[in-house]
Amino acid sequence: MDKQQLIALVHPRLKLIRTEREYTQDQMADSVGISKKTLVQLEKGRQELGWTVAVAICAVYRESTILRAVLGEDPVELVEMAVHSEIHSQQLTSAVVTWWTDIGMWQQYKLQQHTVSGHYRIIGEGNQRLYSSAVKEKALAEFKKYMDIMN
Repeated sequence: MDKQQLIALVHPRLKLIRTEREYTQDQMADSVGISKKTLVQLEKGRQELGWTVAVAICAVYRESTILRAVLGEDPVELVEMAVHSEIHSQQLTSAVVTWWTDIGMWQQYKLQQHTVSGHYRIIGEGNQRLYSSAVKEKALAEFKKYMDIMN
């Protein structure tokens, strides 16, 4: 998933995200740092959503059922993947895997693919995210390293 794809998923849902939270246009605009006039233009499709505001929406409204329905369990993770080609981290992940398909498993490690964006991640013990990449070959190579470590 790239920046434009993420924007295309978020933009048409702005009003739904706002009304889900029961926010006025003033409240939502203030929460993401734009004017009410700009939000009105965005909601009506008269202005294009920019990357900065899309990121703010994903971060501030990351618990939104609407956002999670199109972006999965953690919208901010998709923001990260739109920017970085791969991520090495020790971040804990949710135990919910409805947005992930297991591609491979080896002992406590799982290689998974996101059902929306198509990016890959390696999950370790305790559902800890160890690695993410949009490139399948890189994810497979990294997963193999974990398998080699355990042998």
